[in-house]
Amino acid sequence: MIAQLVGKKESKVRRLLEILIGLTTWSLFLSPVWLGLLAPKVMIFYITFLTVLWCYLAVKHTVGAILGYSKYKKEIIRDWAAECEKLDFKSLPDKATLPPSLNETKHFILIPAVNEPDKVLLGSIASLISQTYPIDRVTLIFTVEEKFAGTTIPRIKTLLANNIDKFEKVLFEIHPAGIPGEAIGVAGANRTWGARKAVEHMKATGKNLRNYIFTTFDADSQLHHQFLARLTHLYLMTDGRDNHFYSTAMHLFNNNIWDVPMMMRIEANAVTLGSLSDWGVTNKSVKDTFSCYSVSLQTLLDADFWDVKLGVDDTIFYWRAFIARDGDFSGVEHYIPYSADAVQAETYWRSHVSMYLQLRRWGWGAISVPLSLTEFLKNRKIPLKKKILWTIKHLEMRVVFLSLVFLMTFGITIVTLVNRDSQQINLIYSLPNVLSFLLTATMALILPLTILRLKIVKPWPQNWSILKKFFSLLEGPLVVINLFTYSLIPWVDAQTRMMLGLKMKNLYHTPKIRS
Repeated sequence: MIAQLVGKKESKVRRLLEILIGLTTWSLFLSPVWLGLLAPKVMIFYITFLTVLWCYLAVKHTVGAILGYSKYKKEIIRDWAAECEKLDFKSLPDKATLPPSLNETKHFILIPAVNEPDKVLLGSIASLISQTYPIDRVTLIFTVEEKFAGTTIPRIKTLLANNIDKFEKVLFEIHPAGIPGEAIGVAGANRTWGARKAVEHMKATGKNLRNYIFTTFDADSQLHHQFLARLTHLYLMTDGRDNHFYSTAMHLFNNNIWDVPMMMRIEANAVTLGSLSDWGVTNKSVKDTFSCYSVSLQTLLDADFWDVKLGVDDTIFYWRAFIARDGDFSGVEHYIPYSADAVQAETYWRSHVSMYLQLRRWGWGAISVPLSLTEFLKNRKIPLKKKILWTIKHLEMRVVFLSLVFLMTFGITIVTLVNRDSQQINLIYSLPNVLSFLLTATMALILPLTILRLKIVKPWPQNWSILKKFFSLLEGPLVVINLFTYSLIPWVDAQTRMMLGLKMKNLYHTPKIRS
């Protein structure tokens, strides 16, 4: 009955949930005021709980990053092309989705482009050409926005030069501007257009789509030379291939990591270490797709590509595949990296603005919560356990964690300001010292994370002075600044806009600039 009711009123239910997620976030931020007036003891215990939770998460994050780095070191030294050659196709799982042989195991790679400079495009192209997996088994698709197609496509062809014939096929698709209903500023619509057109071409030329592994990444992404070989091996070894997405846990930003301002570098390193840690210690059934990911080409078709109306593509693709598979869809990771560009603009100030706008676009990914909860109410085939785990995970990430640092830092002070009677509570005098001790203790974890960061990112530029290198080591403690700025404000901004019904159909496309 609930499913039928939600089906009839789906748009209204989704709108209510859009309001509720922003309302819940703001309620938590303002809880020291309203809960401080109504039940100050409850607020004090809640802040204590958050602090203990923070300490637990800090330890968990550090352990996860160390474990992830250990797996990376083991995988990076193996010859994955040779490992692929050793595979016995007679003993591999899931015969229904298994290509007939390694020679017939092929890749469909989609790269959306706008007007990226040659230096950016060349790095991406060169990384594909240098793959240890034979690129004559790779169909490469560049899908280019119409506004810049007249100059971007000829530049790509020039950069490919004679290497264009080394691929199975290289296709160029032009995404028309101004298609009604499409969100502007994100690659979802561009990806969908290019993928649809490429699939039509492949069908017309008699290609067996069942044999293709689909991968998409941005025009600035540079794959490690073993990336496709490792992906191929992982894909062939995985049971239920259509029910998984395949992702690296190593999202690097080595393309320009030492060229960008400090705050951009802190944010980029936070993404790298966060992903590395998260894959090691998080339930993979609730992991989302992000930036560079792969699925069977059949799964892309069953998910009906991306949602062209929403201002989000990466995380929403996971949700579309999740629905298509009735909840039986999860991530499988490997540790062979790719490297993207950290946010960089023409000027120091513009770089900071550009990162804010990009993170606000990422914050709009909270739209996945009302989408998912609406589907959970409609779809009885999705297991209840999966619904509960997914809901808890995303409410933690989108709501609780967003307010955590703010409440730990200012919560007790606000409570004592709004409710002078709370000063009579004995715990309120000793608690700040206890919380301070716990938070200071967790700061010690910055040391192993700093060491780990230096092992993962490329070495300092040779022309850097000792003093400049020393100051770069201090970026670990300065992550606190990031927690109160870029890890907070743009995300709340996006949720607030969603709550107020301000649809973000024209989002910010982050330009790629190289110094």
